[in-house]
Amino acid sequence: MRTNRTDSLIDHLRRAVLLPDGVGLGDGELLGRFIERHDEAAFAVLVNRHGPMVWGVCRRLLHEQDAEDAFQATFLVLARKATSIRSKEMVGNWLYGVAHQTSLQARRTAARRRAKEVQVTKMPDIKAVELGLWADIQPLLDEELSRLPDIYRAVIVLCDLEGQTRKEVASHLGVPEGTVAARMARARALLAKRLTRRGVVFAGGSVAAVLSAGSASASAPPALVASTIKSASLLAAGRAAGVISAKVAALTEGVVKAMFVTKIKIVLAVVLVVAALAGAAGLIYQTQAADQPKPKEEPPAAKKDQKQGEEKQATTKEEEKLRVLKVKALLKERRDILKDEWETVLKREDIVPDKSQWLDTLCHTLEAILEVDLDLSDSPADRLAAYKNAMDSAQKLENNFKDRMNRGLALPQDYMHAKELRLKVEISMTKEQMKQNAK
Repeated sequence: MRTNRTDSLIDHLRRAVLLPDGVGLGDGELLGRFIERHDEAAFAVLVNRHGPMVWGVCRRLLHEQDAEDAFQATFLVLARKATSIRSKEMVGNWLYGVAHQTSLQARRTAARRRAKEVQVTKMPDIKAVELGLWADIQPLLDEELSRLPDIYRAVIVLCDLEGQTRKEVASHLGVPEGTVAARMARARALLAKRLTRRGVVFAGGSVAAVLSAGSASASAPPALVASTIKSASLLAAGRAAGVISAKVAALTEGVVKAMFVTKIKIVLAVVLVVAALAGAAGLIYQTQAADQPKPKEEPPAAKKDQKQGEEKQATTKEEEKLRVLKVKALLKERRDILKDEWETVLKREDIVPDKSQWLDTLCHTLEAILEVDLDLSDSPADRLAAYKNAMDSAQKLENNFKDRMNRGLALPQDYMHAKELRLKVEISMTKEQMKQNAK
């Protein structure tokens, strides 16, 4: 009993020392406290520190109720994935990416839900009408901002969305203030250039003003913030059952799965690059060896040394071939796993309009199979065969979702998504044929 009182006293003192706004404590230290001790007070500081920015992202893309779900899901993803964040001092930048991804997923789900609701009369959204052009620009801003490299996006998030000064950002990132200014100028120029391509013309300074204006009034409801902190703490302690709504739990799970799929795709891309480099190195080595001039007649001793050298060279070539074969074997194994996964998911009958992540999984898996097949191709004919196989699978997927749409198990936009993938593969195959015919 005495120990419990002592622990309670220490916990109380620690909470008292940790100021509500976390002055003097960086994101990395706060996240470390949460990871090591499930420190609710540290997590609360992170939510209060970055909550306005996250809420702004959610509200720019969603209606209020859906925005509340996305806000809570974003911080629940943080609670689940805290240990996997590499740059722990850049939690704000990481949260921006997760908030944008979560909001997009919530918006897709809401669109599918609304598509199923038959409305005789559609009432105009007064708020959307009042916002006018700004309502159209907001999603584009966030979309292009989310695509900026982390080094540039981080300064935009910290300065323009969270309202920190350049001096504070420099201290936060551990770089000179001049570096922050240079990154900020470059980031705004890149953002303005990308928006111009989308038909939205801004100067760099105007972009900053729009971003600042869009985040100035962002303030999540206090009840939502308190609920999010409590839910995340219970989730970290393994006691969240029955506390988190089914809708928020599903949204959180969907984002975590999407992050995992992205990670798998990155690993697969690295494997493909390594395999390609290994194959290219082996080909260059063999070509150089074949082009070596024949040596002049040499004495018996020299011939003996030469023979030993040739045997060693032959051994090296054999080892190189074995390495290439091993990489190809791993790629084939990965391809077989992907094909099994694709066939399994395709046969599922529980793919309904509000579970679009399955369609995304099917499309991503099909593209990954094509990448592996192309990397395993040893001739132009093999590459065409890889595209033909992908075309057959894409056509199968399109027909499958057309049938599902006719049976009410998929929405028209799901079918169009599958058809778009088939057209994409067909265009790539046609380009490959034209490329080969031109040679």
